[in-house]
Amino acid sequence: MSNNKRIIEIEFPVDKVSGQGTREISGIHTWWARRPLGPSRATAYAALLRPPSTSQPFSIENNTLEPTHQQAFIAELSKWENAMKPLWIDQARRDILDAHDGKPPKVLDPFGGGGSIPLEAQRLGCETYSCDLNPVAVLIQKCTLEYPQRYGKRLYDDVKKWGEWVLAQVESELERFYPKDSDGSIPFAYIWARTLPCQSMHCSCTIPLMGQYWLANKGHKKIALYPDEVDGQVVFRIVGTGHQSIPVGFKPAIGTVKKAFVTCPLCKGTIEARETPQRFQEGLAGERLIAVVTHHPNTVGKQYRLPMDADIEIFNAAQKRLSQKRERLAEVWGLDPVPDEPTLKKIGSGAERSISMHSYNLCSWGELFNARQQLALVTFTEKVREAHSVMLSQGGFDEDYSRVVTTYLGLWLDCIADNASNFCTWISSSESVAHVFGRQALSVAWDYAEAHPLRVASNRLKTLLRSLGHLPEMRAEPVTVEKVSATCLPFPDNTFDAVLTDPPYYDNVPYAYRADFFYVWLKRCIGELYPEFFEESETPKEDEVVAYGHREGGLEAGKQFFEEGLSKAFAEMYRVLKPNGIAVIVYAHRQVSGWETLINALLDSGLVITAAWPIETEMKSRLRAANVAALASSIYMVARKTERKSTGLYRDVRSELEVYLQKRFMELWKSGIAGPDLFIATIGNGIEVFGKYAEVIDDNDETIRANRMLKDIQQIVATEALGKVSPNATPLTRFYLLWRQQYGEEQKVAFDDANQLAFSAGIDLEEESGEGRAIRKQGASVRLLGPHERDEFKDGCDSEKLIDILHYVVWLWRYGAKNGNRNAMIQHLAREGRGLDENIWNVAQTVSLSLPIESQERRWLDGWLAVKEVIKEEIKSTLEEAQQTRLV
Repeated sequence: MSNNKRIIEIEFPVDKVSGQGTREISGIHTWWARRPLGPSRATAYAALLRPPSTSQPFSIENNTLEPTHQQAFIAELSKWENAMKPLWIDQARRDILDAHDGKPPKVLDPFGGGGSIPLEAQRLGCETYSCDLNPVAVLIQKCTLEYPQRYGKRLYDDVKKWGEWVLAQVESELERFYPKDSDGSIPFAYIWARTLPCQSMHCSCTIPLMGQYWLANKGHKKIALYPDEVDGQVVFRIVGTGHQSIPVGFKPAIGTVKKAFVTCPLCKGTIEARETPQRFQEGLAGERLIAVVTHHPNTVGKQYRLPMDADIEIFNAAQKRLSQKRERLAEVWGLDPVPDEPTLKKIGSGAERSISMHSYNLCSWGELFNARQQLALVTFTEKVREAHSVMLSQGGFDEDYSRVVTTYLGLWLDCIADNASNFCTWISSSESVAHVFGRQALSVAWDYAEAHPLRVASNRLKTLLRSLGHLPEMRAEPVTVEKVSATCLPFPDNTFDAVLTDPPYYDNVPYAYRADFFYVWLKRCIGELYPEFFEESETPKEDEVVAYGHREGGLEAGKQFFEEGLSKAFAEMYRVLKPNGIAVIVYAHRQVSGWETLINALLDSGLVITAAWPIETEMKSRLRAANVAALASSIYMVARKTERKSTGLYRDVRSELEVYLQKRFMELWKSGIAGPDLFIATIGNGIEVFGKYAEVIDDNDETIRANRMLKDIQQIVATEALGKVSPNATPLTRFYLLWRQQYGEEQKVAFDDANQLAFSAGIDLEEESGEGRAIRKQGASVRLLGPHERDEFKDGCDSEKLIDILHYVVWLWRYGAKNGNRNAMIQHLAREGRGLDENIWNVAQTVSLSLPIESQERRWLDGWLAVKEVIKEEIKSTLEEAQQTRLV
């Protein structure tokens, strides 16, 4: 390829591709923070092609593609429904081949993870290579990218055959531990609660730890467990639809535990949140079966009943059977069939803290399953191993193919474990069982749902086969998947036309620690088939490029390790790229620290950033539920292996940065990029300017690094935002904006200084300050309150001033899960169409950009801004309903 720019360096249909940004690989196996497929496909295509010399209209005639306007074609290519259509994919492959002299370009993803990016490079006909250090990720990629293309439709048939064989074998052993009720109802799930003794010396209650009492809470079906007292203990009765009426005043949404703070339902005594883990460590915790969910084959919906003595007897029988099987298999396998590998003990201050379970005396991975769940998983493991032996002896398979089929059965076992743990909660709104990794953290579940494992296994096998059925249809060559570190790639210099990758985001996801949940079962199931992957007791962590805070030296050491590792990885990308080769690097981290390390690593690698695009990658439903300053977008940064300008003088680079950011900021502002995404997008643009130079120095010959650049970017965009909003703002709003830019969140400002600012904004400081106002006088000082500091909102807000309205609705949003506050927020914003007017959103954005990233007010505003479009949709629906009501 020539040195001409690629499409992605000049223009990219961000708005169209963002609309396709939330579809991910699913079905084969769980992995975290996967890149959505549409943007991965679109950015790969745009990175591998030069812009056409002429731009012609976009059209389809007679089921063929006419010469297209590339931007329209890229937008169509990114759509989920076009992913498998030859009309689009074949044209994209022809375009890429033509651009590379008829040869498939070589593409590498050194951080392959769950495989989204290499999958799309493979779909586009590239000669694709993918690497990952984690053995679980490597096996996922082999089963997604390598084996389906190597063996085709035959693989689907054989995985189906042997999956059903395993299921039948397990069912014959386990069915008696999940018996039907006398009326023929089948157990769907058993709901358990962990327990602690009440700490009150006058109460003998064993407290069932429950986040809430709902069993079904949807539409016209409202069923709950109601706690009564008998002989000083809690006994339950089922109330609600089809049962006794829910007692007046009973609030099923309020259980016995919240954020580890426990309240006894009988004496109302409490266990402080800091003391609850200690009670677990002292061995005082137990568990109790509190309800059984059933369904009858001849009726619709689920039924609920209280547990009977027979349920406990059957569970005890399963426990006894586990003991027998465990002892026998341990001798044969040479390791405990129930994973005894330790869970993470040392808690740092990084993201790995979210999966530390030692606090609750869950010290091994096997303890994340109750005895009957352990029996089920051990039995599945045993039968998968037997299936491999039978394949070799009777199935007519050679050793390699038997290993491949068995690998899918091993990943299937992992999916069953994800849905059959004592960390799976009951979802009353859908009457279903959540899987372990339905949430990012691996935190203890106070009450959990034990799903029927045979039902889970059957459903997960269907899901696996659905995905496996589609993959061979791609008609592409297998991807070469390597288990290696991105910091030491096994490829010669100047090998690849492109590197497309999604490196770890600082400390966002502790991949290796989460993967241990699956690794320990895979080791028992298929470990002997991949001895090179399962030599260790756990997944490799020492070389994983993540900023773990529990390393010796804490967060600072973790940050340094991440920066050094990422620098090595980027240097390796630079080495293996062909001269003038291109890279697309995806990054999404809302903390400045994460961006500092990325920028410094890029600067040190030699790669030159030539473009950056913010693409929406998160589902709106996920953002709506987050109530935090979540990013909706990831930044796709385009880099080149090309010559840099040698040295830039900081004052000149700063001026260049300001001019470019002013232009890009206006484009982003108009396109509706909001919240933390707006600032993060400008960071990507700032690297374009900064990264052109091998070194940037100030007048004292000091090298300028990322921390200085980030401060400059924030100052530039904050000033730019203020200039957009302030001229048309009311005097009070202008004062608020000027204060936040000048003083940030300073607790106190001298009255004379505050009064001078008020005079310049056009307000009377005395008139605008006081109780119930954002401005408060305190002696000779003045404070400006943020929404998080205004306790008066508990009694509502009648003010018509924009700052008060903004503060109030953000306060309602932040506490939206309580007392119907989210609905109150929508109603308040719907008045006179306030929330549909861009003014209130623009003011919020300007305030956010003026505050440091760690500011609580900024976190609240960014979280609210992140769901701007979702909120607007709700406002429109509210106004439409009101209009219909008036018409009626």
